Amino acid sequence: MSESVRKYLKGDTVIWSIVIILSVASLLSVYSATGFLAYKHQGGNTSYYMFKQLFSLSVGFGIIVLVHYIPYKWIARFSLMALYGSILLLIITLVAGVNLNMASRWLTIPGIGITFQPSEMAKLALIVYVAKILAQYQKEDDSAGEAFKPIIIYVLIVAGLIFRENLSTALLVVGVSVAMMFVGRVPLKYLLGSGAVAVGLLALLLFVAPKVDFLPRAETWASRVEQFVNPDKADKSSSYQSDQSKIAIASGGLLGKGPGNSVQRNFLPHPYSDFIYAIIAEEYGLIGPVIVLLCYLFLLARIGVIVRESNRTFPAFLALGLGLMLVSQAFVNMGVAVGIFPVTGQPLPLVSLGTTSVLFTCIAFGMILGVSRHNNELKEQKEGDEGLSSPEDDDDN
Repeated sequence: MSESVRKYLKGDTVIWSIVIILSVASLLSVYSATGFLAYKHQGGNTSYYMFKQLFSLSVGFGIIVLVHYIPYKWIARFSLMALYGSILLLIITLVAGVNLNMASRWLTIPGIGITFQPSEMAKLALIVYVAKILAQYQKEDDSAGEAFKPIIIYVLIVAGLIFRENLSTALLVVGVSVAMMFVGRVPLKYLLGSGAVAVGLLALLLFVAPKVDFLPRAETWASRVEQFVNPDKADKSSSYQSDQSKIAIASGGLLGKGPGNSVQRNFLPHPYSDFIYAIIAEEYGLIGPVIVLLCYLFLLARIGVIVRESNRTFPAFLALGLGLMLVSQAFVNMGVAVGIFPVTGQPLPLVSLGTTSVLFTCIAFGMILGVSRHNNELKEQKEGDEGLSSPEDDDDN
């Protein structure tokens, strides 16, 4: 980046580049995936959803710039308050949430009529809280066993409030939290024990769920797992999404059909969100999906660099947790598209159409870049101090 841009966009330049590449990929693929839908429902305006996504990405970019200037100390200070607010919103969503796509995951903001998913806010708030607690219990010569109880309580609360309508997000929250605790030196026996209990509860849930009215999506969960484990024996209607996604990827071949020439967008449910990776593969062949995949792999690699360069534990855990959440969610979305995982409703971060997903993803990117900015400033300060204190070259030596 040029010096004039660096003046305002600080932090890791690779991550900034990833944000730009994924944003461009989002606009191109959303425009293609929603052209017919927009023509049908928006009076022939085929670019309606693309401009909607452009607005979300523009606001999101501004959020990244703003958030990456916020000192991480302030983020840590308000983490518990944000977590309490998220839990309250999740409870309200369970009671009075808006039902979209056969799931009550949304709340409507009074007065302006905009809907958003509180689970997106809860994910970020929980990761910040886990990072704060892990940082508080780090000791040089001892494990962080005392951090397990205050962390697992809130992990269970958040995951418990989310799983009824969004099982995949709940599992993702638990998985990232456990990974953070593992890196944070929480004793392995605690993690293995809680993991065994979680697997047992999940198996019991999938077995009992279809018979319980409290879990309206239980039948969907069971059919998706059955279709994934035994595709030949499962009901063909349950494999429709996965089959259409595979057709899109296979028909794209090596070079793709070209931008805007997707056929499967007319058959795939939610080609602009859950299965946008398949549309990218269909239109851009091998190159498009590989570029998107490399973006998330490079993001994970740069997160490792940021963590290694951090001189304090909280920002290191914060960047690690946020990075794991973004990359894990991306891998799940891409894995569903190619048939590695059962069908879920996880969007592709910063690519899928969706204002809530884009904005909270940008908040996550902003906090990661904020940690990177802080590391760079400390590094520059240290180099400056060393330069001032270094002795002049001795001509006699």
